[in-house]
Amino acid sequence: MSEAIDYSNYKEEKINGEIYYMAPSINPHHEEIITRITRLLLNYVEDIGENCKVYGDGVDVFLSGNLEDDYVIPDVSVVCDLNIITNRGIMGAPFLVVEVISLGSVERDEIDKLELYEKYGVKEYWIVDYKHKLVKQYILESGKYGNCNYYYLMSEIEFGKLSKEEKEKKKGKSKFYTSVFPDFQVDLRDVFRF
Repeated sequence: MSEAIDYSNYKEEKINGEIYYMAPSINPHHEEIITRITRLLLNYVEDIGENCKVYGDGVDVFLSGNLEDDYVIPDVSVVCDLNIITNRGIMGAPFLVVEVISLGSVERDEIDKLELYEKYGVKEYWIVDYKHKLVKQYILESGKYGNCNYYYLMSEIEFGKLSKEEKEKKKGKSKFYTSVFPDFQVDLRDVFRF
């Protein structure tokens, strides 16, 4: 006989009217990535004096601004409209959202949340895959996420096995700029340090 799961300590999200319970993370790499990305963004925002707030995992985001509609808890979010920050959570779309995928969240992050973030005008969305040391970057253009930009970190051994032509194609793919802060460059060596 299986024991019923007690969801009272689980965080929850509501996507397209359906409740999803988020199991506590057991993978330290997942939490490390969230912490590193949050720190990188926070340091940048504070250094330039940008009037934005950076939040790690744990803040409810009501994308429509209505408590009755869908809500999510992004792993990292950057809010530059301080008027949407309330005691109940974020009441509107952040400028930037980052989701670090886990085994149970791949479909939700890559399909459901992608559509939701696009619908509500999140300017930039990253999907981070720590297992493959990969970041997918979506930038909102004319209300739609255009092409997905892929950035990845290869080990020296993996890079050494490539042909000269492949090395040229892969060079520079471990760094990228955000559309939200055009002079902020992310180096994946600062993100994937394990």
